[in-house]
Amino acid sequence: MKMPKHKKNNRRVGTSLVLVGLTLAVLLSPALAEDNNDDQYLTKGDAVNFVSATGFMKNKIGQLLSWTVGYDISKVNRVRLTPTVKYIRVTPRMVPPDGRTIFEIFAAVDDPGGIGNIQGVRADLSSVGRLSNSVLVDNGMFGDETAQDGIYSLQASVPSRTDLGAKEVAITVANKKGWLALAKANLDVEKDPTINKITLVPEKVKTGQETVITLSVDVENPGRARDIKEVTADLRALGYATLLLLQDDGKTETGNSHQAFSLQFTVPKTLDPGEYKVRVGVLNIYAGYTGKDITLKVER
Repeated sequence: MKMPKHKKNNRRVGTSLVLVGLTLAVLLSPALAEDNNDDQYLTKGDAVNFVSATGFMKNKIGQLLSWTVGYDISKVNRVRLTPTVKYIRVTPRMVPPDGRTIFEIFAAVDDPGGIGNIQGVRADLSSVGRLSNSVLVDNGMFGDETAQDGIYSLQASVPSRTDLGAKEVAITVANKKGWLALAKANLDVEKDPTINKITLVPEKVKTGQETVITLSVDVENPGRARDIKEVTADLRALGYATLLLLQDDGKTETGNSHQAFSLQFTVPKTLDPGEYKVRVGVLNIYAGYTGKDITLKVER
């Protein structure tokens, strides 16, 4: 049989009154504990202390207690109890599923009780085919740069059986009091490189003139930039017989996955006016390939 709602509320109020009654009994006990002789009385100072203590307890109870719903957990300041995650960084953000290219996760954490109050930091790597309870360390080993600096790290790779696409990694931070902080990081499992930008300088030439063109390409490769096998330019539309290799400029733009390549070539003066497609292709050591076109304009 369900209890009527007003009876439930009465029970909560009754419980709350009992708690207040017990609190007042504790406060009164020092004055009444010994005996009931006429000589026992409250001095002015005792009365002031009693009233002050009663008011203090009343305010505290009022902050935590609702006379209709009982104790209000929303009044508890959890910010002072839980650990915090300052940031999470994944390097590189794109990783090939080859089982050997290492990616790293860095989680900077803190706690109201200090770094020593952190019980542990764990990552759920099940989305990339690894353990769902992988441990991050802050001991200066296994890829961690500095011990006890509040930056926990983990090294892992993506197995070849993992599907391509965006993956989410959940991070859990626990302190010694049992409070948790949750965060997440994103990781892209990709095989093919990405051509971010292609430029031709100049992008327009005059017919009847031999002009030197600079072709520049910015490439982002899953994993490491050094795993790019070759970057080529197909200039057969301009009269070249074979693919030309672009040179590594040695410029790393973001982390270690971006790389710049360039090539200088001459446009023959015999070209007729029109638009000519130049195909840039990028091949990495995982057999990943991508291609992209850019247009060269020849004018009269």
